[in-house]
Amino acid sequence: MKTCEGYLYKRDGTFQQGLVCTGAILPPTNISPSSSEIFDVIVLGAGFAGLTACRDLTLSGYKVLLLDARDRVGGRTYTANVDGHLYEMGGTWVHWQQPHVYREMSRYGFTKMVDSINSDTGCNYSTVTVNGETTHLNKDDEFNAVTKSVEEFCNVDGESGRLIMPFPHDPHFNPEVAEYEKLSAAERMEQVRSKLNDLQIVVLEAAISASSGNSLENTSFFEILRWWALCNYSITGLSDFTERYKIAAGQSEFARAFFDEALATGNLSYSFGTHIRSVKDYGNMVALFSRSGEHFSGKRAVCTVPLNILHELKFEPNLPQKKTSASHQGHMNFCSKYHIEVQGANMRSWTAIAPPESRFISVLSDGLNPAGNTQLVGFAHESPVQGQEEGRDVLATAKKIHEMDIKKVVRILYLYTYCSFTYEATSYQVWHNWVADPFSRGTWAMFPPNFSFKYLEALRQRHGNVLFASGDWALGWRGFIDGAVEEGTRVAKEIAVELSHPHPVAPSSQTKAYIKPLL
Repeated sequence: MKTCEGYLYKRDGTFQQGLVCTGAILPPTNISPSSSEIFDVIVLGAGFAGLTACRDLTLSGYKVLLLDARDRVGGRTYTANVDGHLYEMGGTWVHWQQPHVYREMSRYGFTKMVDSINSDTGCNYSTVTVNGETTHLNKDDEFNAVTKSVEEFCNVDGESGRLIMPFPHDPHFNPEVAEYEKLSAAERMEQVRSKLNDLQIVVLEAAISASSGNSLENTSFFEILRWWALCNYSITGLSDFTERYKIAAGQSEFARAFFDEALATGNLSYSFGTHIRSVKDYGNMVALFSRSGEHFSGKRAVCTVPLNILHELKFEPNLPQKKTSASHQGHMNFCSKYHIEVQGANMRSWTAIAPPESRFISVLSDGLNPAGNTQLVGFAHESPVQGQEEGRDVLATAKKIHEMDIKKVVRILYLYTYCSFTYEATSYQVWHNWVADPFSRGTWAMFPPNFSFKYLEALRQRHGNVLFASGDWALGWRGFIDGAVEEGTRVAKEIAVELSHPHPVAPSSQTKAYIKPLL
């Protein structure tokens, strides 16, 4: 099966739209065009938050309608099969200390994982550029530099952040942490700069930028502190929990497990390729209207639309000002992520911090493909171009990497703007630009300074009969698949309890004006 998303660009200059992906759903709908069924719940979005809500509610016996503008499940996560190798186009890494996602992996038998890092095979060194000079570090020296810099950066309380943020899944628990939420990572860097040498500063800046997908000036120090706390306040945890382990079968197979279980209950209706433009709450019912003129009715609705495009969806009554303001400002992660295929296994243990003139921030191992070649992942700043120029830009970037260290680049697979090509002569390219994607406009959520305490609670609040669930505003692993599952579980439970004990939802002052019979 293929999703219509992503493009294949062949050497002869022709384009082919769509990538092989088991997350694609055929037929695209199982509801009749003339259906006027009023569902218990309408779920907008088939990412992991929406899929979790659908699964939980259908198992509880409720009639659920799932709508998505895409032709597949998974949202900002899907797996493409290119030449028999699985490439994660979006969200990738999981860990048993991500509690919500690992519970689901256990439920569906997806606990077989791939360890993408091997620090003992091959060259076993790191390439770092400091003050224009490129050098090789052994793994111990690299680890010591990263450890010193990140620990110094996060140690705001003399206990590596444990006192200021003792409960990572309740990040606002300690009101004293609010002062750090106003700080940018750049401002925090200035506070610790005198304690670090040039090498430590370079590796710290790379670690922060690769995590946040933006500059240190636009990155909230609080967000980095949250990741640090979630990863057991340790460098080893930060690496292992966020960039090491992948589901062997691929994220699309994992997403299908949620969808297939919900479908098997007989309580799930769905319609993919359905772009919703507006949501209207009548007080006793919710109606969703598509751009093609369809409308769907339900007692409750779950909106899982990502933060950066939430304001593009029209609501009646209007959303509270804080929700719309949060979406207009949005999260600030516009990272690019490359997959680089290198001939042989020697580079599997290689890592790199790229020079400032390169668009790359850092490169690390991502295991071997079936041909026995190394897969590297490179994180980079947002692509300045799109379309065919995107592939040419990646080619130029590859040459810069080659000049750094890679001698036998086979091809590069650019994920968050995703491309593939042979190094000497382009054979084909495939890509998906999440920043330009109209259904995401960004990658994993990272908040800017002075955002979380101002907007997080408002983003999580319901609006009449509409509840909001997204990994973008999860309490724990925000921006991760785990956070999306956390959110889907939360709203599904709230709705299930509510519908099993019917009682009117107290309308807001805005809602009262719209309590009228459904069209």
